[in-house]
Amino acid sequence: MAIRLHPHAQARLIERGATEQEVIATVESGITFDAKFNRTGFKQNFPFDAEWKGKQYATKKLK
Repeated sequence: MAIRLHPHAQARLIERGATEQEVIATVESGITFDAKFNRTGFKQNFPFDAEWKGKQYATKKLK
């Protein structure tokens, strides 16, 4: 499956602390859930063990 990120989504990656590779991995192998407007959402956890905006996190959760 070819996954393309909308330009707006690409611009928000840095702001949200995610990488394009993590987003693609989440879509390809994450857990699916029902989202608004009859869409499918994806979520997945990644090891992080780093600080983000002044707080330490062991896991990065993408949704």
